[in-house]
Amino acid sequence: MAQNQPIFQTKPQEHFVQIPINIERDSTNLINHTNRKPNHWPTIILSTILVLLGQTIAKLLENFYYDQINRSEYDESRQNDGVWTQALLQTVGFPLLLLPFIILTKKNHNQTCDNNCHYKSLTIIYICIGIVMSVQARLSAMGKLEIPFGVFTLIYTTQLLFTPIFARLINKIKFNRWVIISLALAIVTGALTLSSGFGGEPDEAEENYARGSWAALFAGVCFSLLLCNFQNVFDNYIFKRSESTTTTRKTSFSSVFEVIIFSSLVATVISTVGLLIAGEQDDLKREMNEFSKGKGAYVMAMVGQAVSWQVYWVGIVGLVFSVSSVLSNVISVVTWPVVSVLVVIFFNFMDDEFDVFRGVALITAVLSAAAYFFRLHKENRDSDVIAN
Repeated sequence: MAQNQPIFQTKPQEHFVQIPINIERDSTNLINHTNRKPNHWPTIILSTILVLLGQTIAKLLENFYYDQINRSEYDESRQNDGVWTQALLQTVGFPLLLLPFIILTKKNHNQTCDNNCHYKSLTIIYICIGIVMSVQARLSAMGKLEIPFGVFTLIYTTQLLFTPIFARLINKIKFNRWVIISLALAIVTGALTLSSGFGGEPDEAEENYARGSWAALFAGVCFSLLLCNFQNVFDNYIFKRSESTTTTRKTSFSSVFEVIIFSSLVATVISTVGLLIAGEQDDLKREMNEFSKGKGAYVMAMVGQAVSWQVYWVGIVGLVFSVSSVLSNVISVVTWPVVSVLVVIFFNFMDDEFDVFRGVALITAVLSAAAYFFRLHKENRDSDVIAN
């Protein structure tokens, strides 16, 4: 009996040591989903670069478009000309993603699924996401033409408040101090871009603060819902779909293209119908003929926006796929100061210049991204320690 006593003492000790390790592992995960893979740095970095490039080029071309059509000289009756066109440009370029989608799908082999694939549910979700995409694009385009761009930016920054709320309710995301710090710095970054110039900014006679403010607010809400619903699709459908396949195929980046293509298809149809009902097709012909840089420059500006927005969406949804909707929103906002600085360099709206606000915004943007990336590094490091 005396010899057996140490054996009974050893087992409880081993069990006692294993329990806190498992608890610590759960507490360090930003998203507690067993079907999510560890953070993959190459994908995260590539997606971040795509967001930066896509949003920067799209915004510069948008400013170029409004500058060349002399938007500041328009009267109030034509204030909202082209809003459906700008909304359409954000999604109409989705056919460009078909080729990489097909290539990645074939590379990873087609999967045969059972009833758990929820194709009917995905169809309904893609339709809903497409509707929200079109509404968000329309509200955003309209809000910038109704109120000063600085006011629009301040209101639109509220998306950083809505996204964590929706992420907690919809995606069950758990936050820690580094994520909160990153969000706080991102909010400061967005707010400090209030001095940014915009080629389509209305004059005092055209300003409508009530309508423009509500448009900016609901555009931010819609964008937050978009990101959280993208993550909901990945967590509750696509990742589970890969687990329910009869093959061992893992979820690949082709899922990002799948979500964008089907959602953008719906949004494009809605925006096209809105454009035709509003009669903006006639405005497109007039603008092309009156474009100060010529018809070729007009076409390049419009096509460039459509392509750039697709690059942006691949990066945004790619960050949701790799990490979370919260990081995606943070990266989207911290790129605003870069756009603001480039607008100063390439354009001259109201003697716009590089001021202290832009300088501080660049610093807070870097710190915001660094805080979140440090969190991801720590999470991966803790996962490696547990695995070993």
